[in-house]
Amino acid sequence: MTAFRTLMVGFGDIASGLDQDLKMARYFEYASHASVLSAHPAFDWLGTVDLREAALINARDKWRIPVVETDLATAIEKVRPEIAVLATPPGHRAEAVAAMPDLKAVLVEKPLSGPNDNDGKALATICAERGIPVLVNYWRRADRNFRDLAAGGLKARIGAPQAVFGLYGKGLANNCSHMIDFLRMLLGDVTTVQALGPAVPSPDSTVPGDLQLPFALTLEDSTVASFGTVDFHHYREVGLDIWGERGRLSVLLEGLSATFFPVADNRGLENTREVSPDAGEVLKSTVSDSLYRMYDNLAAIAAGTAAPWSSLTSALINEKIKERILSSAAEGGARLPVD
Repeated sequence: MTAFRTLMVGFGDIASGLDQDLKMARYFEYASHASVLSAHPAFDWLGTVDLREAALINARDKWRIPVVETDLATAIEKVRPEIAVLATPPGHRAEAVAAMPDLKAVLVEKPLSGPNDNDGKALATICAERGIPVLVNYWRRADRNFRDLAAGGLKARIGAPQAVFGLYGKGLANNCSHMIDFLRMLLGDVTTVQALGPAVPSPDSTVPGDLQLPFALTLEDSTVASFGTVDFHHYREVGLDIWGERGRLSVLLEGLSATFFPVADNRGLENTREVSPDAGEVLKSTVSDSLYRMYDNLAAIAAGTAAPWSSLTSALINEKIKERILSSAAEGGARLPVD
């Protein structure tokens, strides 16, 4: 199969900068879009667009990209992209896709919309009109362990959920969106939301105007997932803790650590049971090639042989949940339906 002509729009941290983090490199063989595109045989990475000269120099000199442009129209004319990787902030992504006549598939970063635009819905409209499949980079949906858990492995290990707790920092639209998507991936759809505190600015978020607040989500089976926030100036954590009927799954450090805790006889009381906090079974991490696997899926959907693992339709539900959380906060913590 001939490799798909590929254009990357935006060349910041997730596009290439994360490869410079030496600690991250210990766990992620593929930490950025650039690291995947430079290695994946299904893609012919021909062009990069960015407004910053330093980013274009990096694309040209380090990654050997033949077309580096500040002007999108010029890059489109030279590359004629079949694949677009949209790693810019939201605002003009729908316009970018509309200007690319040869597209077979799109990979886009979250969030899908900014605080003052409907770029995600506009992107969905133009792609639906032209029959272009879209993959959203919620990378946990490509992780082998997490896909196995979502396919029944979690319920087989711990039974039905009884309580769920989540932590995030650095913004609702930034890190929290990953936890909302991960929750839905593992446990199903969200029916109602409720803010548990006021929405406050998240100055460290990479998303302009981002906010954060504690909140609760009710799932279809009536399980309640409660989320709190942590200040990354003290330490960083983005995680999910699921307490089931027969044990507990704790996924911490943004997915680098996943541990099952079993049910056993209670050590302090007769005729009762406990979830043993000191007898955990650590899952061997499979995060290293998750982004590469996301591109495997991208190649397959471009070829028409697979459906998106992380579809635009699903990602827009995450956006709706975030909007409703903020609406709940504005209404003093009212419990609101998602639909």
